[in-house]
Amino acid sequence: MRPSGTGEQSVVALARTAVAHGHAALAAGQTGLALRWLDRAHRLVPDDPNVMLSLASACLAQHPSRAASLFRIVAEKHDNRHAWFGVAAATLRSSAAAAAAEPLASVLAGHAFRPDLAALADQVACVAGAPGWCGLSSGGTLEIHPASPARIEIRLDGKPLRGTRLPAGWTSNRRIDVSIGGRPALGSPIQISRIRRTVGCVEAWQGGIRGWAWHPGDPDSPVVLTVTGPSVRHQRTVHASAETVDIPDTGPLARPRLFSLTADALMQAQGNPKGNVQGKDSGNTNALIHVRGPDGWDLLGSPLDPAAEPAAQRDAARLLARLYPAQPRTAAARGRIALSGPMLRANAPVPAEPVGVDRRKREVTVVIPVHDGAAVVTACLASVLAAAASGTRVLVVDDGSSDAALIATLDNLARRREIRLIRHTRALGFPASANAGILAAAGRDVVLLNSDTLVPQGTYQAVSQPKPQRWLDRLRDAAYSARNIGTVTPLSNDASILSYPGNTGTNPRPDQATTDRLDRLAWRANGGEVVDIPVGVGFCLYLRRDCLNAVGRLRADLFAQGYGEENDFCLRARRLGWRNVALAGLFVGHHGGTSFDTSASHLRARNARIIERLHPGHDALIARFIAQDPLAPARRRIDLAAWSAGGRGREPAVILITHNDGGGVERRIEQARRDHAAAGRRPIVLRPAAQPDGGLAIAVQDGTARGFPNLIYAMPRELSALLRLLRAARPACVEVHHVLGHSPAIHDLVTRLGVPYDVHVHDYAWFCPRLSLLGAHDRYCGEPDLTDCEACVTDLGHFLSETITVAALRTRSARFLAAARAVVAPSNDAAIRMRRHFPGLSPVAIPHEDDAAIPCAGRRTQRDGRLLICVVGGIGVHKGYDVLLACARDAVRRDLNLEFVVVGHTIDDERLLATGRIFVTGHYQPDEAVALITAQHARLGFVPSIWPETWCLSLGDIWRAGLPAAAFDIGAPAERIRATGRGFLLPLGLSAGAINNALVVAAGAPHHA
Repeated sequence: MRPSGTGEQSVVALARTAVAHGHAALAAGQTGLALRWLDRAHRLVPDDPNVMLSLASACLAQHPSRAASLFRIVAEKHDNRHAWFGVAAATLRSSAAAAAAEPLASVLAGHAFRPDLAALADQVACVAGAPGWCGLSSGGTLEIHPASPARIEIRLDGKPLRGTRLPAGWTSNRRIDVSIGGRPALGSPIQISRIRRTVGCVEAWQGGIRGWAWHPGDPDSPVVLTVTGPSVRHQRTVHASAETVDIPDTGPLARPRLFSLTADALMQAQGNPKGNVQGKDSGNTNALIHVRGPDGWDLLGSPLDPAAEPAAQRDAARLLARLYPAQPRTAAARGRIALSGPMLRANAPVPAEPVGVDRRKREVTVVIPVHDGAAVVTACLASVLAAAASGTRVLVVDDGSSDAALIATLDNLARRREIRLIRHTRALGFPASANAGILAAAGRDVVLLNSDTLVPQGTYQAVSQPKPQRWLDRLRDAAYSARNIGTVTPLSNDASILSYPGNTGTNPRPDQATTDRLDRLAWRANGGEVVDIPVGVGFCLYLRRDCLNAVGRLRADLFAQGYGEENDFCLRARRLGWRNVALAGLFVGHHGGTSFDTSASHLRARNARIIERLHPGHDALIARFIAQDPLAPARRRIDLAAWSAGGRGREPAVILITHNDGGGVERRIEQARRDHAAAGRRPIVLRPAAQPDGGLAIAVQDGTARGFPNLIYAMPRELSALLRLLRAARPACVEVHHVLGHSPAIHDLVTRLGVPYDVHVHDYAWFCPRLSLLGAHDRYCGEPDLTDCEACVTDLGHFLSETITVAALRTRSARFLAAARAVVAPSNDAAIRMRRHFPGLSPVAIPHEDDAAIPCAGRRTQRDGRLLICVVGGIGVHKGYDVLLACARDAVRRDLNLEFVVVGHTIDDERLLATGRIFVTGHYQPDEAVALITAQHARLGFVPSIWPETWCLSLGDIWRAGLPAAAFDIGAPAERIRATGRGFLLPLGLSAGAINNALVVAAGAPHHA
């Protein structure tokens, strides 16, 4: 039911227009109209938090339960003050008013107090039976409101506090406990660190720095940042106060503020008035500039060295000057220069063996940088230590954690000598922490492992191996499987270009058991196979020491907290002849995104710009790899192993063949899938797919598990392989629902399977390449003779994935249909049309549902104002879009007492909305249809389809909503209305004016459901 032919930007523009209309209606006091527009916006962009907040606010008075639900989605995802306030206000209006205490406490405890909160807080405290409530203002003053006179006690980080004014430096404290009469006040403990948390990002800019910052818990306050140079004695403050800025992905109602410092100002912060801002070692973290918020934490992107990139460019220019001198040079000088030459040759061939390579396998140190997140880190360490072979070194770099539970856990493990521990007093970021581990590894190979990973526990033995191999052994074997491999990365659920099962990194997070299962499948499928990749991925990156020694450390001076530092390292390694490979037979679980909040996208974007500047062509290199997808065969082999492992006993399979265009066909596939699964049959769904080169393919899906996104078979090249897969599933029969988008080889697949097959008719693709029997001027063609059909297709085109004449299509279809066990049409009208074009065929008519069993709803409440006609579904040309537009324009021209609402979407909402006589709700789920139709309070349903529909699911939804229906006298809708008497028919081709006249008469008559 999603809009077709509409780009993402167009949908966003439509949503913005709907929001603007909604806000205008609210301003005019038209709440009902506002709700319609804002609900439309929400259906267009269902994940947009700002739209959710607007809709929730509009729902607050009349629909508090829906308002509370919408507010809570935003509140829990973004910790937004307005959203928590909304949850509390909406809950207070509901029957469970006492439950408002929880969201209100979240506002008071984690957001700066504002006077507009006091009245709501008084009400909630009273209803919840709390002794009172408390909050903290931006300036450091406590607001404490007892419900009745009682003793008030205040503790600041456990120490008693007198008075409600906090002492100087209070922002460095963590919490305030307030009790009234010995009971905690609503809002206690107040979390200072949450209120004063600073979010922002900084980057180098023209020798200086620029960025943005704000306090999500106190958005009204400007942010005072501290900029320090190599010595803490040299620092300055900068105010982030410019609010006229729109930073994407900062959350709903965000108020980020800009700041910047010129190169001259930075010199002063560094204590370097002479203007030399370049350190001797740009990788030295002691030479970096830190930009910190009032909470003492570095912004994303800090620390950084604004001089690092210019310095690297100057060094490259100087080296080029030495390589291409303007005067003769000595032989000794030529020898010295030649050693550096390959570093600058971006397209240099990869040598068979890099200079200085060490062929011996080295011992390995697993380096795990950590920062807070006790639960995730503990799970990671448990998995690593449980799978560690004798002699494995695990080195944890605690990057300034403040999580007491994590600190205690690490200390305990270090005391028992299960890990070696390095601790930073302040957070320096992933690259700096990784560098500390690399240096401490003292000549050993290194595995950089994220602290939110789970390594597999299984041990597997290859034929060539003397003993079973653990995950680390397999990584090391891969690293030394060729002399020029420098880095190795396994597959993971969230690993950018190395993700599995989907290759986009949006897969579910696995637990330890799932990690072990996927690793077992990966090993079974791919063993020790390695695939060359452009760059490794840092969640789990094996680094050979000889490669490390040749390439150097990670660039902490450029990449701050992380993202992209491993890309830079791997690209530098490529320059020196090292290969980066993926180990397709190893899977490591990855939680992903646990290190940073939603503002991480800004750090990624900042660092991506740095990568492209340092390594021009990086983006194109990655895009080319994704397009070619050399890991696709490896992913498919894992899917095949999983497919075989999930054989499910001896239950028979049913193969369902369909297209990818959704709509009524998809609803029938969903129902068939459920029916077969309930009857003990395994549904297997075949859909059209595309190969990287654009060729046609077939995607295989387990109809119950819905997994296996890599079982994609190129047609007709891999037809035999697909047949082997399907035959192994022991299919009992095949249901052919639609072949649109499929290769012609789909017919061979069905017949060569050698099992009975049924054909289900959903449209007329079997004899009409245009599917819906629409000819010139988008009108019903009348089903003329073959010559006219060929001319129609020649003039107007077709919707098939192949070039075929109408005659050839009908000949092939006749042969295929004749061999079917049954041809099933949902209506007599469709069956008659199929018989007309395929003489001798005996299709059986089996309705999708029993219309007589649809209950007749009672009289529906009609809305005031113009007569409202409801149209349901996705409205394209064949569904009557042009008819609907003409009717709306006629209603305007004649100022009729008539308007329309489309419950669904159309091919062009804007033209319909522009008439002022049609409203379009937007996308809906099938189970929402009846309620959404009912909510419109329409007088009549209208099915404006101009083709002979084979069924029309929306007609049943209209009847279930208690409305009679009007339709053109063609196809299944006409047949069904005649049979039930629940509506009336219009002659096909009737003018818009005549249609409107009939609708006005019918809608204005007494309503008989």
